[in-house]
Amino acid sequence: MLADNADTYLPTLVDLAPGEALDAYLERVADANYLATARLIEMVRAGHDTTTAYLMLAPTSVTLERIARLTGAETAALQNATLAAFDGTSLDLRGLDPAHQSSFRTISARGWIPGHGTQICPACLADDGIWRTTWRLPTTTVCRTHGTYLLATCPGCQRPFRDQRHSPLRVVGPQTVCGNPLGQGPRKQCRVDLTTLTAEPADDGCLQRQARQDATEAGGTVATFAGGLDAPEFTATLRSLTALVLHLAAASRTPDNLPCWARDVADASTPSVRRWSIRPPQDPVLRSRALTAADRILVAEDIDTAAARFGHWLQHVPDVPEGRLGWLADHTRMTSTLTRLVMAAHAPRRRLSHLLDQQPPLTDSTRQIPQVLPARLIDEHLGGLFDSRPATIGLFASLCLARTHPHIHSWADAARELGLSPEVGERTARAGSASMTASPAAVVAALGAASRELEIDYRDLEDRVRHLARTTRWFTRWARANRPGSRSSSHSYAVQWLWLEAAQSHLASAPTTGDPWRYRKFARSLTIAQTRALAEIVLRVTHQPEEHR
Repeated sequence: MLADNADTYLPTLVDLAPGEALDAYLERVADANYLATARLIEMVRAGHDTTTAYLMLAPTSVTLERIARLTGAETAALQNATLAAFDGTSLDLRGLDPAHQSSFRTISARGWIPGHGTQICPACLADDGIWRTTWRLPTTTVCRTHGTYLLATCPGCQRPFRDQRHSPLRVVGPQTVCGNPLGQGPRKQCRVDLTTLTAEPADDGCLQRQARQDATEAGGTVATFAGGLDAPEFTATLRSLTALVLHLAAASRTPDNLPCWARDVADASTPSVRRWSIRPPQDPVLRSRALTAADRILVAEDIDTAAARFGHWLQHVPDVPEGRLGWLADHTRMTSTLTRLVMAAHAPRRRLSHLLDQQPPLTDSTRQIPQVLPARLIDEHLGGLFDSRPATIGLFASLCLARTHPHIHSWADAARELGLSPEVGERTARAGSASMTASPAAVVAALGAASRELEIDYRDLEDRVRHLARTTRWFTRWARANRPGSRSSSHSYAVQWLWLEAAQSHLASAPTTGDPWRYRKFARSLTIAQTRALAEIVLRVTHQPEEHR
């Protein structure tokens, strides 16, 4: 017979499985020692002023020590079998005192705190019967092992799994049946076999998002548009942005423009009642897809891409007296990262990015887009829309034209497509957007008019100039016929002129370099006849390449 003081190990010791929840572990301990689960809880509490009210959320040190004496497990391992293991990463449990119920209300007000019950993966329970601690986290929505969404509600009793109100352990012990009390007497429990339930296959995006979240919960950092964020900042921002996305879906007056899952929120939600920042959706599938939508925005490679993705949601902000920014701030908790995203999405260049991303391609191919739009087209179509230098306007206009193509999602992508560095693209986007004096719609209309005059394959022109940069005979012939006395060192300046003026390309990508002052002097010295003869050389390269070798 077991001693009531239980200061020694129980007769049968049970190993704590990796990732196993503490309450489920204790059920296995009780079963192995032929104890009722209620009796084991009595032994944990016996003779000590302790409580098991928050066993899975934040057990007291006394409780952990008592369990360690009974089971032989290390107190640190027992602590890691509770949600306290995620304090400071996925959860914020600061201030929780199990002896004072009011402290739980305080941390609950922070939002997304697990309450009663847990989610499950039926296939995992069928494999090993182990209940995972991570199933209780609101940010855990899929089982990566089986590639399915988790389940949150028992189809038999229509309640969360392990919804134990008066005891942390189930009467049914380690059995893989639901075991929820039915309120029809102490021995009436839901007998649904959880291993027979079917879970829905998870989307690839949700699986990838869960992998990032799992890495975050292990204490890693996540690469976002704002740089690497540590676990607390990333998770807090992800939850806040998810809540905002859900509110936007619920408030939308144009649900046809929403993803399919968000239309369900718009149809079923009452925006004035739901408080998504406090309590997320109970349905793991809906919660997972909302989290994935927010995650996709956060992990964008730059602020432009993130703001453009968020811009698709901003169109659903309702017209309210406090304005769009006021409505957004009222419907979530604004972290520093989320504030940056919201403000960026309202900037003119973000709205321009959104319009460009929605615009059909303005050219048949990006090969028809020069690195720098010709000055003539800038004067005819873009004059008065910017207060920058023409060269900056021309480069920014070309990047904008590239942004209309469906495979280009950021200014960095646009720059790479045109043969420029991503840094040039991002820097020019900032300068060009800041100098806009017209509305984004007017700029897009002007770009459309200018694009209709672009018919040349500029990538081909660039290749021809690169070929001329590798040869010199053509320059000797041109100089002898058009500019006697030119030095051989002027070859590089002639190539630069062809690169900038004939191929309409950017100096940063030129195939030759030279003194900028000397180049400007060379360019100013050219006559109209000399420039015409120089430009004609580029056209002859394709047809008679052997002549210039």
